[in-house]
Amino acid sequence: MDPGHDDALALLVALASLKVKGVTAVCGNQTVDKTARNARRVLDLAHYEEISVHQGADRPLFRPLVTAAHVHGSSGLDGYHFHLRDREKTIPADAQQWLECEFTQEPGDIAWIATGPLTNVAAFLMGHREFVPRIKKLTVMGGALNHGNITPYAEFNFYVDPDAAHWVLAQGIPIQLVGLDVTHKALLAPDALERFVSFGSEIGLMLHDLFAFYFKHEPNAVPQGVPVHDVLAVGAMVHPEFFAWRRVNLTVERCDEKYRGQMTVVSESARAATQVAVDVDVARFFEWMWAMLANGF
Repeated sequence: MDPGHDDALALLVALASLKVKGVTAVCGNQTVDKTARNARRVLDLAHYEEISVHQGADRPLFRPLVTAAHVHGSSGLDGYHFHLRDREKTIPADAQQWLECEFTQEPGDIAWIATGPLTNVAAFLMGHREFVPRIKKLTVMGGALNHGNITPYAEFNFYVDPDAAHWVLAQGIPIQLVGLDVTHKALLAPDALERFVSFGSEIGLMLHDLFAFYFKHEPNAVPQGVPVHDVLAVGAMVHPEFFAWRRVNLTVERCDEKYRGQMTVVSESARAATQVAVDVDVARFFEWMWAMLANGF
């Protein structure tokens, strides 16, 4: 993940609904040192100090990094003042080693959520192809069948590292792809700010301040609310029945700069490994999200 305001919310919902083993940070919304620090800060504030954070890729596979500072600010999580902690200074840059240990030590299949550019996923699996069959499910926030958000054609995560996205989608991994086609339907309403405060906790205050900033700076904000892209990936992992899916084979544009990161359906097949979300039950999703936050924080 590359926290990121919506990543921070997604991480909290994941903590409340899943057994999170660890976090690998990737460059994307901001540089990897900042995204790793942001993940650590959110975990510490939520009293999950035991969950480890590991720095991953500091650049896309084959091209310069593009960030989203215009959306998430210079820190990646502008809007809330985190108190500095000594442990933030020692976040290890060992995502690949940590992933190898997890895959080696975990006897069963692996479920993985990727809410940033797919650089960490691709870099790890390129060097450890023997682990590809171990992935039971990879839920990805990325891509768009229709309109993009960083360009008319591409969603941000796929635009940042189209080479990684294309490679991962070609490996036959069971993938749930949650893109803009559904994340732009599930808008967090402005009254969410009051609901965050009603938690009566520091997490609630953090979310209020973060999303007060996000409401002002997210380019796709409308009077009805803002998209919370990454939270839907967590929702898809836990409750795939909230979504309507298409099984498709996909490609991602890597060569033509105008269409960089554009996702294209090559074919539709019941045997395709990738499922793309095409619709979401917005009411059920938000009912579940708020229940997780209320019970967890």
